[in-house]
Amino acid sequence: MPANFDLFSTAVMLRAVEQMPRVYTFLADTFAENGECCDDERAMYDYRKGAETGLAPFIVPGTGGVPINREGYEMRQIQFSTVAPERVVTLADVSSRMFGENVTGSMTPEQRSKRVIARDLVELRTMVQNRRNWMVREVLLKGQLAIKRYTNEGVEKEASMLANFGFTNFYIPTTRWDQAGAKINYDMEKVFDMVYDGLGDVDTLVMGAGVFEAMMANSDYCKTLDMDKVYMGEIAAHYAGQGVRYRGTNSDGVKMISYSGHFLNDSRQKEYHIPAGYILVGSSRKKPVKFMHGPIQKVQGQDESAQIHTYIKKEVPFRIGGSASDSISTRLVSRPTVVPDNVGAWAVMKVLTGTT
Repeated sequence: MPANFDLFSTAVMLRAVEQMPRVYTFLADTFAENGECCDDERAMYDYRKGAETGLAPFIVPGTGGVPINREGYEMRQIQFSTVAPERVVTLADVSSRMFGENVTGSMTPEQRSKRVIARDLVELRTMVQNRRNWMVREVLLKGQLAIKRYTNEGVEKEASMLANFGFTNFYIPTTRWDQAGAKINYDMEKVFDMVYDGLGDVDTLVMGAGVFEAMMANSDYCKTLDMDKVYMGEIAAHYAGQGVRYRGTNSDGVKMISYSGHFLNDSRQKEYHIPAGYILVGSSRKKPVKFMHGPIQKVQGQDESAQIHTYIKKEVPFRIGGSASDSISTRLVSRPTVVPDNVGAWAVMKVLTGTT
């Protein structure tokens, strides 16, 4: 390796990031496509809210065709967000033995700094992917994306970036599922038809806390279960990690999943990805939303050598520091947004008492 080779230059770290294993997050991986990276400050996308296709018109031979309007389709644009988590390494962090290091402390500060920066880069990627997963959650559960950004004074009190996609596929059953007389299978079929009418598809049903228990307590619904999934009188559940439990299929062959995964919000409070009493209905094959990523720009170099570099990438790492500083910062920048492919292609159910 050349003596002047910089292991933590942007170019080298970028190649390392691109070769890292993909960070898995359930909602994003299940319901969101990986869209393109753009070189413009705004993303252009096709907005569609499921409109049914009519019948082709009959014509008299020789009269030509009949023009048909494109219903439910328009071109829209959306601004990219910017996320930039950063970790700082100080001289104090690398001057003494690290956690997990040999008790004799045989590593040099230079070796420790490289290990710390590499570990930080992995954790920063996880934080960026967690934010992408949160964006998918907001669009799927609320039909909008409201972003409060950090400023020099702290977090904004009101969202300064708001995209409302006009989502209306909310369903509240007449009788909640934890009450006597609940028509669970009927409610499911109504919601599936709602998605199909919106030109969407249904193969996955994701349940928040308490929903599966309410279903199992309903004797009428248990009669409709796929008997291939019943073992010794119980549904044979399969735990897949991150709070994901596969419960079997319903009478329409739709995969049922309980999801108890959670995240720490911007106030460092725990929230469930799927709130208690909620159900998200959609397709993992024909994913209803997609990611798009904007250009990342950074001034690199000093004085006369300073230049603006533009990266058309999902995420770009930067090292920040200098001889006048006693610290080095590693920053990972990404500019994601999430847009629906079809706003009618999924639905949200609120099925337990007290769920609003």
